[in-house]
Amino acid sequence: MNQKTLFYILIAFIVFFIVTQLVTTLTQKPPFEIAYYRSKMEYDYTGQATFTATAGLFFKDKSKQQQYINQYQQASASTFKSYFDDVSKKVGRQIDVISMNSTVTERSGILEVLEIARLSNAALVQDGLVDTSLKDISIYSVNDSQITVVIPQDAQIITVEPTPTKVVSNEIYWQPSQASMAFPKVVFKKGE
Repeated sequence: MNQKTLFYILIAFIVFFIVTQLVTTLTQKPPFEIAYYRSKMEYDYTGQATFTATAGLFFKDKSKQQQYINQYQQASASTFKSYFDDVSKKVGRQIDVISMNSTVTERSGILEVLEIARLSNAALVQDGLVDTSLKDISIYSVNDSQITVVIPQDAQIITVEPTPTKVVSNEIYWQPSQASMAFPKVVFKKGE
């Protein structure tokens, strides 16, 4: 066998190995089911916001749950910052993570993950209008999901997209019925 043939066989083997690994990774399900998800985004007039996300994860295998907790505690802050670095590139403005805290607790067999982050430049502020949209970013949801946007008590709402499930005072709620929902676009200004 000459070197050229050996080289092609080696390349074919490497390509086969990479494709096999990629297919395995993409078809592998996470070791948990999301039982519920709550996201609350509280904005002020400067464009800063506090995002609070609560997810309930159900693990069939308790050893996988412990493994998840260990990995999550090591990488949660850096993963969160990296996510908003990517979002910043997509929306064309720098969104900075001022602070991020997370806790993981177990309740009735459900692992509850709570993340609270303070972000600067989370909303676009122009000519006194605050716009919470993040262009074409979507929020992925499960059957029991609730998304809430909270604006200042004295704010006047200009527009809300998509159509909310309900509005109570300065809180706007969505309960998505599909697997994803466009990130809420709430445009508001200081009330008179």
